[in-house]
Amino acid sequence: MNIGVILAAGDSKRFGGYMHKQYLKLNGVEVVGYSIKAMKVCDDIDEVLLVVDDEEFKAQYIANKYNVKCIQGGETRNISISNAIKFIKQNYDCSKVVFHDSVRPLVNASRFSDIICQLDEYDAVVTADEINDALVDNNYGGVKRTEYKLIQSPEGFRFDKLINFNANSDVLAIVSQVDSKKIKTVKSDVFNMKITYPEDLFIAEQLMRLNYYSVNHNELFLSADIPHKVLLLGGSGGIGLAIKEFLIQKNIDFKSPSHKDLDLKTITVDKLKDYCGNFVPDAIINAAAVYYDDNDGLSNTFDEIFAVNVKANEILIEYAKTLNQKINLVLLSSSSSTKGRENLTNYSAAKSALNSIVESQARVLATNDVYLNAVIPEKVNTPLIAKLHKTKINTRELLEPKDVINAIMYFAVAREHGRLVHIRKGL
Repeated sequence: MNIGVILAAGDSKRFGGYMHKQYLKLNGVEVVGYSIKAMKVCDDIDEVLLVVDDEEFKAQYIANKYNVKCIQGGETRNISISNAIKFIKQNYDCSKVVFHDSVRPLVNASRFSDIICQLDEYDAVVTADEINDALVDNNYGGVKRTEYKLIQSPEGFRFDKLINFNANSDVLAIVSQVDSKKIKTVKSDVFNMKITYPEDLFIAEQLMRLNYYSVNHNELFLSADIPHKVLLLGGSGGIGLAIKEFLIQKNIDFKSPSHKDLDLKTITVDKLKDYCGNFVPDAIINAAAVYYDDNDGLSNTFDEIFAVNVKANEILIEYAKTLNQKINLVLLSSSSSTKGRENLTNYSAAKSALNSIVESQARVLATNDVYLNAVIPEKVNTPLIAKLHKTKINTRELLEPKDVINAIMYFAVAREHGRLVHIRKGL
């Protein structure tokens, strides 16, 4: 039997605040909830145990909310680990155990699976990171940093190697108490950050949303499947025109309505159905957008910008749901959604709203075989870019249309959802 243990009994002294950091909300979910969910969906973990502080142990709030068994922790991390080991020994026939800190919420199930599988060969598998900064002792004497590692969680062990674990030890890494040379190190990454201070909470929220597409992978993405029938909106200029040329080159059947065919300011599901007729797309790509700067008036341009850049995309979602088949929606957002751009207030706000729609809708839609994603490019080398910025821009700053098209066409067929995919010049 394989058991996952989440350590959530810390008192958050360095974090401050009036709640323990593991119970604070991170994008609407308790920090500890992410680790619980990752362990629960891991096929290689048979039981998940949560080690909690005295208050939570009595309240059982997290235990009931996430349907997870709780163990009472101790005054130190090692006492909490020892309590977990004793509980497992008394109640389970355990062969492998994985420990994880509740305040490392960006972990995924595959990381746990990888560690458990490697325990077939090793007595311990630990996550570690190299030290990249200068390292000195307390007297500022130089230390060779290559001889040290930063140990993080998750840490995995053959359970019989933890029987003699010392709860009173002042050494924090569990692996330091394992008497074996069969220890495997797996490299950590930036997504394994630990929430220690308040700022970390907000950094983690942004990391959770981070996806980027590298143009260096163009050959990989172009070798993917392509859609059979595409409904393309906004195909008359800029990225849309480049997409249309790609569809023609690849002999992909598509429909691309003009402004007269479908006015996105007044589009409805019924109008979409009338336009498409017997044409049933398996991918919808929306490259259409309305641009106005603030000099045209914030209130004067608000309704049109939000009708075309926001509401029209919601209509596309509603239309896709009526098709009752697998369909991919790829919406074009903008890098202005990451931070409001000066003189583009309504446009920036509309693209931010579009991103939120993707995040809010994608998971539920995917359960019905509708796959919703947004591609978020920086400025692209098209005739519209000069019109938008009212000045000539050096092409060194601009993406090429092909870099954006390759990402769009990948998400037009992939069974991925909820991705806000950033495309940046130079990546």
